[in-house]
Amino acid sequence: MKGKNETHSHVASYEEEKKSLIRRDAQRNPVKKKAPVIDARLTSRVSIDAPNALVVDKPKTARDLEIITNALNRHFIFTSLTDENRAVLIDHMKHFTLGPNEIVFEQDQPGINFFIIASGKLDVYVNSKKVNSLGTNDSFGELALLHDSPRSATIKTAERVTMWGLDRRTFRNAVESVNAQNYQENKQFVESVPLFHILTTSQKDSLVSSLSTLRFRAGERIVNEGDPGDLFFLIKEGLVSCLQEGREIRQMTRGDYFGEQALLYNCVRTASIVAAEDTKCVAIGREKLTKALGNHLQQIIYQNTKRIAIDKSQILSNLTGEQQIKLLNSLRVRSFRDNELVIPRSLNKGAQLWIVLNGQLKYKSGRIAAEVFQSLGDIEITQPDSGAIYNEDVISEGNSDVAEITRQEFEECIGGRYNEIATDNEAISVLKRVQVLRGLSSERFIALHRALRVVDYEDGAVIVGQNDPGDSFFIIKSGKVDVLKDGIGVRTITKHDYFGERSVLFGDCRTATVIAKGSVSCWILHQQDFLQAIDENIRIQLIKRIELQDDNITLNDLAIVKVLGKGMFGNVFLVVHKQQNRLYALKTVDRRKIDRYEIQENLILERAILNQLDHSLIVKLVRSFKDAKRIYFLMEFVRGMDLFDVLRQMNEVSDQESKFFIGCLIIILEHLHERDIIYRDLKPENVMIDDEGYPKLIDFGISKIVHGRTYTLVGTPHYMAPEIIIGKGYGHSADFWSVGIILYEFLCGGVPFGEDLDDPYAIYEKVLERKLAYPSFVSRNMPAKPIIEQLLSKQPAMRTGGSIDNLKNHPWFQGFNWEHLLTREIRPPYVPRVNDLSRDIQSALKQNRSIDDIITREENAEEIPPGKSRRPRHCPENWDQDF
Repeated sequence: MKGKNETHSHVASYEEEKKSLIRRDAQRNPVKKKAPVIDARLTSRVSIDAPNALVVDKPKTARDLEIITNALNRHFIFTSLTDENRAVLIDHMKHFTLGPNEIVFEQDQPGINFFIIASGKLDVYVNSKKVNSLGTNDSFGELALLHDSPRSATIKTAERVTMWGLDRRTFRNAVESVNAQNYQENKQFVESVPLFHILTTSQKDSLVSSLSTLRFRAGERIVNEGDPGDLFFLIKEGLVSCLQEGREIRQMTRGDYFGEQALLYNCVRTASIVAAEDTKCVAIGREKLTKALGNHLQQIIYQNTKRIAIDKSQILSNLTGEQQIKLLNSLRVRSFRDNELVIPRSLNKGAQLWIVLNGQLKYKSGRIAAEVFQSLGDIEITQPDSGAIYNEDVISEGNSDVAEITRQEFEECIGGRYNEIATDNEAISVLKRVQVLRGLSSERFIALHRALRVVDYEDGAVIVGQNDPGDSFFIIKSGKVDVLKDGIGVRTITKHDYFGERSVLFGDCRTATVIAKGSVSCWILHQQDFLQAIDENIRIQLIKRIELQDDNITLNDLAIVKVLGKGMFGNVFLVVHKQQNRLYALKTVDRRKIDRYEIQENLILERAILNQLDHSLIVKLVRSFKDAKRIYFLMEFVRGMDLFDVLRQMNEVSDQESKFFIGCLIIILEHLHERDIIYRDLKPENVMIDDEGYPKLIDFGISKIVHGRTYTLVGTPHYMAPEIIIGKGYGHSADFWSVGIILYEFLCGGVPFGEDLDDPYAIYEKVLERKLAYPSFVSRNMPAKPIIEQLLSKQPAMRTGGSIDNLKNHPWFQGFNWEHLLTREIRPPYVPRVNDLSRDIQSALKQNRSIDDIITREENAEEIPPGKSRRPRHCPENWDQDF
């Protein structure tokens, strides 16, 4: 094992080697990877391929199947699919017949079909010039199956032609249908196996994507008695016979499973399994299972059992997440044989805590003391020592595994005596719910908690009065209060709600009266105590966040400073608040474009996603507006430059600098994925680096709230995960593939797959090949190699190592302070220079031009394509009521 200094010198020498070479050989590509080539908001123009063809459903002969199969084998789109997927697609192909001199499709027009020529000849024209001819067994138009790209050539028939055709919708629906069904079946399988009950939801999801489907013909042996084995099987279809020494002991059918002992103990098979009829199974091996879960299965089962026991204990469940993790990691596991002594009589009841992981414990008299998921001594270890003892021995009934910890170790884990800690935990957990305080470190929360004092109020007592000066923040500990504005009741708030947060930061006068409704107890934090408990950096960050919560702003309060950006669906303007002089970004979407592109549901979803997000590393939605002409999003204005341009400014990025950026991206994705949001277009162009050097994720136009899996082909090709391209369905793990691409880009000067390619089809092919090669300056000991290769695993479940926590604990992140990242206490690698906007702002305020006039002028310069001008059928008339 290398010493720390030796490892550090390897990293340092690698950095110097890389910097000198990247300066000389690897200047970054200055061309951006463009907008996503696939955008859920883009709808295809009406297009019909081969409009004059006779199209029929026709039975396929053996010769037809041979031609189709050979053609499919030449395209990665199909070779990546399972046999089941391919069979369904072939079954859905239609037969096209065309006479001579007919157009199949035209250059630059959208298309939806892939064709395989069964007979005849076609000519290929580019810019009206014949460049090629196609004949029997040739195929063309495959990219149309993936997305709505303009055709690169015109295809005409030179003689009578017959073809097999498959359209995009049929392709996507067929692949999605088969894979969605398999996913649901596999998910039910994981849910049905008692061995997996102990796993968390995310661990189960990881398993689902790690399962393989296997088929066996009648009479085929699946496993042999006495052979070593590490595969676990579940029967999806068919019937198997279980044999010992050649004699059938039972039969198993759909829903039954076998081989689970091999997963736990890597032992030899105790029976042979033979397919009694054609049988389909799903299987998972020990290696895949442990990779998916990020550790040894037995350890994970034990850890999850401990966690469930803690959750079941009314006492232990009051510990914070951090305290529970320390406790989980400090519990020692011991194994006991049948009737072996576990707890001797006369031992002090408060001396130790036990959790049963496997088997059960009983008293010598025969009564059950504790079963799996149960704790023993959890109440006593948390109370002052009463001197109570165990009156009889506690022994193991059968073989059992038990986790244990002493009182001293327990109190070290939780940071003191339980009763004091539990009281602190309640107050701290409430403080952490306060929006403006999120992101503070645990130490800061404890300091704030120490400054809290409790005040009780009788029924009807006025706690604060409207327009009174304010310098205190209130959290309701118990009871309810009425909130009144101008004497009119606005709302009633209750336990753990809070009010007066602006007072602690700004000393503002009260905007409402708050009256006790019955007996009320409040935690109160005075402004002076608050400011002493936090540092200046955190105070500034909190003020910035609270300024972004002003939902009283109207369009009339704003003046346009300049155009920030123009896109296909809308424009973004820099605006200033006329009275408060604060800057915002105003995104406007023309209702004519909304109708033309049918993006009503996309806007609803985008708003719903942004409303859920309040994170210092994610752009903040202040509020939305609407009028007869447009929909508006008023956003936080991020002063700085996008990460793409920052990388070009920095050129070389060190290993340590990469950790900063990648750590930020992981924290961002953790926040999104906890809310079931998949981002789907993570790339440097969508990450702004603000004027303090910290990233902010922007543009949620193609993000989606997903429970389980989604199948839409969407994103930017260079950053898209393989499972998105092949249409098998994907989840949160697809975002981590993009993180892997970005990390490679940081350290190697370009993306790993298709850096010099623009053609989406060619890029997809490179992504699916996944031939991960490094530039010449990258040595074998590059520190980030293992995590890059983990993030770019073709197996989605492997990318995080089983969970976000496992990813954060990857050896590459050793010594990285995640808490300091959230509180902005890490010095960023690059701080952009920002332009002085004061003259532009003063000019805008002085001119005070109509917002509508400026936006209309920009919109009039744009061409709105003709086409649809109606709401989608499934979109209600009042779709914009919440804007």
